[in-house]
Amino acid sequence: MEVDDGSNHSWADLPEELLEIIRKRLDSRIDVYRFRAVCTSWRSSISLFYKQSPRVPLKLPKPIRAHAYLSQVTICRVELVDDSEDSSSSSSMAWLTKVEESTYGDIQLLVPVSNRQLRTNSPGMMPKMLNLLHFRLVEITKACSLKLASGSPHGINKVVLLPSSTNRNTNEYGVLAIFHEGKLGYWRFNEKEWKFIDETNSHYDDIIVYRGQAYVVDRLGTIYWIDSSLNLIQYSPPLYGCGSQKSLVESDGDFYVVDRFFDGERRTWNDELHSDVAYPFRYLPICHAKTVSIKVYKLDEEWGTWVNISSLGDKVFVLGNECSFSVSAKEFSGREGNCIYFIDPLDASRQGELSGRDARVCDLSSGRISKVANFPGHSCMLWPPPNFYC
Repeated sequence: MEVDDGSNHSWADLPEELLEIIRKRLDSRIDVYRFRAVCTSWRSSISLFYKQSPRVPLKLPKPIRAHAYLSQVTICRVELVDDSEDSSSSSSMAWLTKVEESTYGDIQLLVPVSNRQLRTNSPGMMPKMLNLLHFRLVEITKACSLKLASGSPHGINKVVLLPSSTNRNTNEYGVLAIFHEGKLGYWRFNEKEWKFIDETNSHYDDIIVYRGQAYVVDRLGTIYWIDSSLNLIQYSPPLYGCGSQKSLVESDGDFYVVDRFFDGERRTWNDELHSDVAYPFRYLPICHAKTVSIKVYKLDEEWGTWVNISSLGDKVFVLGNECSFSVSAKEFSGREGNCIYFIDPLDASRQGELSGRDARVCDLSSGRISKVANFPGHSCMLWPPPNFYC
């Protein structure tokens, strides 16, 4: 690669003092990977472990009671690098993926709507290595992932780092979590027990962090924000949506609730059944429900009302394990917007690895819901692209 300044110098010829300035401005691991992919000399000038975000081992107290680890995941847009003079077509070669750093410093590709690794052992599925000389990773958002060390289900539906916890000392970290299929709790690392928030209720479905503030939605569609004293402050009126499960999505500064309707009962927690079990989450029942319908609502904050949304326009909503987020289909040229990607409860309960084709998609223009592989206009958005599908 050459520097386009008329002198025909290459990037490899940059003086060390300029490289040092660039290195100091690398804010994330994704930046480090992209820096190292420029050329051989740049790769040798910085360690693979620079800006590493190691997995933090945790011993979760009751009522979770399990050995787990906390790690950071990054939602990315994978772009095919086109070094030709006519790079107008390169914008169409982009896909959505999720990246997690392994304990060895390399990156693992995950299904964007799940916390499972992509299959790489099946012929024709996808390349085992993502060569960043050929692909570019563009960060969309970050989230944290909490997993049991054994890989078994742990009964935690969603977890976020407490917004004020910015100190890298693990003793200063705290997490907010929805567990027991609807309980809302907080735990500061090394404390002996979780602290329940709204202990009398078990009806919370989703939690997100937006602009440094935690928000949670309950099964009536009411949004609350959680203040620094862990108090729930009502932020929206109840939606009174009668769907089976609600997800909270922020898009362009607005709050949306995605209400999914199942063809059966969702999984519920039975305190009496699990009270005497040492590791109860290993015996959670499998939910066989599938999503049969989806409704989307937008919060009109000025009027304090909910608005039924029939079209997302160019937007694509992704309901993921660690976070739900919105992207523009324009960033994935040739892909169709106005859709929602998600994993059904039955799919989420499967063990082992998944592929992008295991995700489901709802096309809001038609209301049709199916596996993503059955939608030619949507299936090419998730990495790996369709030519890797078997």
